Amino acid sequence: MHSQYNYNISVLQSNSKPHIFSDIFEPLNYHIQSEKELKEHPKFSKVAICLKGKQYKNGFEQKTIEVQNLKETLKSYDSAVDCYITSNQFIFGRSEAKLCNLVMLSCDLDTYKTEKYKNTTHDELIKDVKEICLLNSLPFPSTIMYSGNGYYLKWIFTEKVKAFKVSKEHRAMLKAPTTVEKWKIAQRVINKLFEDFGSDTKALDVARLLRLCGTINSKTGKRAELLETNENHSFDYLLDVLKAHTTQEDQDGVLPKQKKPKVSQIKPVKLKSAVKSLIVINDEKKQEPNKNFIAKNTRTLAKARYEDLLKLIEIRGDVNGERMNFVFWICNFMSITGRMNYLEFEEQAKKIGDRIFKSTDWRFDDLSTLEDKIKEYNLKTIIKAGEKSYIPLYTPKNSTLISIFNITEDEQKILKTIISADEIKRRDRERKTAIRRKKGMKEQEGDKNTQPWLLLGISRRTYYTRKKNGLL
Repeated sequence: MHSQYNYNISVLQSNSKPHIFSDIFEPLNYHIQSEKELKEHPKFSKVAICLKGKQYKNGFEQKTIEVQNLKETLKSYDSAVDCYITSNQFIFGRSEAKLCNLVMLSCDLDTYKTEKYKNTTHDELIKDVKEICLLNSLPFPSTIMYSGNGYYLKWIFTEKVKAFKVSKEHRAMLKAPTTVEKWKIAQRVINKLFEDFGSDTKALDVARLLRLCGTINSKTGKRAELLETNENHSFDYLLDVLKAHTTQEDQDGVLPKQKKPKVSQIKPVKLKSAVKSLIVINDEKKQEPNKNFIAKNTRTLAKARYEDLLKLIEIRGDVNGERMNFVFWICNFMSITGRMNYLEFEEQAKKIGDRIFKSTDWRFDDLSTLEDKIKEYNLKTIIKAGEKSYIPLYTPKNSTLISIFNITEDEQKILKTIISADEIKRRDRERKTAIRRKKGMKEQEGDKNTQPWLLLGISRRTYYTRKKNGLL
């Protein structure tokens, strides 16, 4: 456990370790903020506390609390009835769309629904839970808690795991599972190991509520209490341990189903005459995109643009006097693709800046405006203004970037997407010429190239008119 939280409280059972917090402060084991968070964005991470009961409108009352204020807030809920708290952290409210940090894997053991454990004691339950952990090479739960009727097992991460929402469009571009999908698979697998204790393998909601320790369970009149604490482990370590128990079914139950590509059907051609069809179906693979392909999708275009800027640096060798421009725009485009995010922006931007400046002698403050826009982009993604929608980051035209970086015609010939209209036309002519040559068509050498009308001192139109009439 973290040394800075080294508090001792009374031992709740004879074979348990000394605990870190008293019951009502149990969430402070995992809902914490680093020094960097407290300094730079203390109000970013929040949790929701929910009270359930017929006396509340719609059967519940929910409040969003900033993590930095949680300790003081928890005091007011001591001995509350049917009180719950989120097991993860959000930028506001309680939904997957607003998720910002994953902090634990958990099992909600409804032991009262099982024949074996409905009348179990705390000691027996803890002993059997640890046996399952040892049999499956799984670390002991960071905390074991009695909910007043069942039990909670919590594997708290040594460091919070950042998890931003991924749009459907962006998700379709990803081959590997997202962070949240990995969490859901692990949550499913770890609950599967404790099914005999009454766990639920369908408990995959990141916005899931767990009963607040120190509060009263109205079903039994008993208080939820902390029974035992053990070491925390990293999310990656737990994923690695659970990999051996993960089946294809677990992954299929979480990951989006891949859409099967539609097979295009060739419609039969009706021939006017009774002539046999000479149509030959080409079995060759689909042609690869041209190297000069210009991306239209916002994220794909942004990726191509920052790659072009990196290529431009490579072409020029050194970009002295323009370095900050390159850092700014590369960070902007990388943020659009999702490769950079607000919480880690300073660290990620520093890597780009150090690489371009070839030293650490540059000012991060020059990126403060961009940092604000990245935060807005991560939290809102799209802004609507009247009938138009746009993202808060910069999406300039090619002509603007060509002007900013003074990109020459020769440099444009090497780039993929930051090119002028003239360069687009030139590439189009080259492409069409290559197609004609491939078909065996020879280059024509006629009056169009030699322009004889200039030597005669007449217009092109007059020249062709006289030539047609045999006057030349």
